[in-house]
Amino acid sequence: MRILRGIGTALAGAGVVAVVLGYGGALHPALDAWTVFRVPLALMVILLLLLLRRPLWGVLPLVALMAAVVAPRFWALWRPEVEPSVGAHEVVLYQKNLLFRLATPDLVVADIRARRPDVVTVQEVSRPNQAVLTALREEFPAQNFCDYREVGGPAVLSHWPMVPGSAICGPGLAAMQVQAPWGMIWAISIHLRWPWPFPQPGQIGLIEPLLHEMSGAKVIGGDFNNVAWSEGVARIARASDTQRIGREAATFSLPHGGLGVGIDHILATGGEGRITVLGRLGSDHHGLLGRIFLAP
Repeated sequence: MRILRGIGTALAGAGVVAVVLGYGGALHPALDAWTVFRVPLALMVILLLLLLRRPLWGVLPLVALMAAVVAPRFWALWRPEVEPSVGAHEVVLYQKNLLFRLATPDLVVADIRARRPDVVTVQEVSRPNQAVLTALREEFPAQNFCDYREVGGPAVLSHWPMVPGSAICGPGLAAMQVQAPWGMIWAISIHLRWPWPFPQPGQIGLIEPLLHEMSGAKVIGGDFNNVAWSEGVARIARASDTQRIGREAATFSLPHGGLGVGIDHILATGGEGRITVLGRLGSDHHGLLGRIFLAP
């Protein structure tokens, strides 16, 4: 029994350290990689501490600390929906990582047509998946596709006209300015690489200057390959002067265990809006439908 208690104490201590280190993403990208496991690690620590039970004076403060870590994430899952401000302009954005080997492009095309968004942001537009853009060209004549890596690049589409000369391509970024009925807005599709030790931090460093140069209101949809509370997502939000909209929701299942994580996000100037999680439709990612409310 003493050996088991010692193992449990060691695991709980290691879990606490890992959770705390995950808050250091701004200090080093290696620490940001831990953020995806923040909630399951904190819940594991709470369970171990409750099983250990004593010494009570040492267990209860750590349980409270881990509960404080988990509470914001549960609030983000169940928080009330945002109501639009008076006079707000609504933008409907459809976000989808297509999966480079998508076997059912017709399902995605039909779903986009049925939901009638103003802006579509897609990733992993491989050569076969370019058929999706072609099929939607009549409804969404403004299109900017940027080839990127072997899995395909990001693309952004809109039924609003593109501002001439505004199309921008970057590493994992496709952007264009469109003329909405009330004014011009930037529509941006982003596909980030996996976090450290993969190249995500350096890729964001290349994207940040491009976002800084885009003045005016922005709507962004993308596969960020990182969770909502990560430094990676925060860097994109700061560079674009946007905020993530809607509740947090799982959009992808990690391999080797199937842990559901929210790595697809919609960001917008002002951060007001709602999201609906859509089906996979043959992809390994769920889609998102965002109702964005831009200030007048």
